[in-house]
Amino acid sequence: MFTKKAINVIEQAISDQGILASSEKKDNYARVWSRDSMMTGITGILIKNEMIVDGLERSIITLADHQWENGQIPSNVYGDKASYGTLVGRTDATIWWIIGACEYIAYSKDEVLKETLKDKIYKAFSCLKTWEFNQRGLLYSPLGGNWADEYVTSGYVLYDNVLRYWALKNTAELYVDENLKSLAETIKKLIENNFRKNSSDESKYHQTAYQKAKEKPYFWASLNANGYDERFDLAGNALAIFLGFDIDMDGFNQFLEQLSKEFKHWMLPVFYPIIFPKDADWNLLENNYSYDFKNHPYQFHNGGSWPIYLGWLSLGLKKRGYDKIPEKILSQYENLLTEKGSSFKEYYSTDQLIPSGTDQLCFSASGYLLMKM
Repeated sequence: MFTKKAINVIEQAISDQGILASSEKKDNYARVWSRDSMMTGITGILIKNEMIVDGLERSIITLADHQWENGQIPSNVYGDKASYGTLVGRTDATIWWIIGACEYIAYSKDEVLKETLKDKIYKAFSCLKTWEFNQRGLLYSPLGGNWADEYVTSGYVLYDNVLRYWALKNTAELYVDENLKSLAETIKKLIENNFRKNSSDESKYHQTAYQKAKEKPYFWASLNANGYDERFDLAGNALAIFLGFDIDMDGFNQFLEQLSKEFKHWMLPVFYPIIFPKDADWNLLENNYSYDFKNHPYQFHNGGSWPIYLGWLSLGLKKRGYDKIPEKILSQYENLLTEKGSSFKEYYSTDQLIPSGTDQLCFSASGYLLMKM
């Protein structure tokens, strides 16, 4: 029942320009967003829905047509207007576009589009290279520079760097590029070497900060000049697991079980622990918004639960042979859809499981479909 409704939400959001963020077509959600349309389109590929895949192709072309002269892909496009970010630019928009373009070309075997987009894809990588700033291999993102645009992570962010690895891997395979293949493996090792405690004798990005960081059963959220943010970033870890990064899977699953016990449900928070007004990082949250403040404790990025990333987590765990937690997440989400309405809201508060944010969101519909795979 919910599968059909999820697909309908996405299909209703497909426009001439591509896949909009929400089928409600209101405010800035009635735009082709790079990350939203790419994730939704990749989901369409995975479930082999040709209408969604067609929407992905349109999204790829629309975004490519507005590529900036430095290679940057817009965060979103509406009509003939493109946005590259408001308070800051969006690092992940460019990366998601590369991933989605390569996934689509590999699936469709469209040789014409493959050649048409080649220069644009390589130009996008050139842009990403400049965002290292120190030419040492890891991508640097400003505060609010990715999907969690009103949150506190910045610097060498796990999520953005894992995405860049995926983009390099896809492009290397599509264009049979040994240089990109080598770079992808180098970046993967950099992440594994710098975002968790390990026995590697390779030098660290920030040796002092690394020595002070505490061992966790997951990859740390980000690294900055002033040290590590040791928070749990569900999105970054979910994608790392999906892409085969080296991590203690048993320890990671035990951590998820403990998290579920703490919150008393399986709609796990996208960032943990929660930031409260008394905490030092609250000052990074309270002014970082464009329209209205959403990051109250247990809400939005500040501990809210996002079905899209629970979907990637479920898919990654199943890919690694761990089925029990994905089953629990799916059961929890289906119960909520039954009890509180199957409208595919943006996120749930993790204290009271209240559905919040934009309705009819392709992100959440895609998350459900990923859970069902």
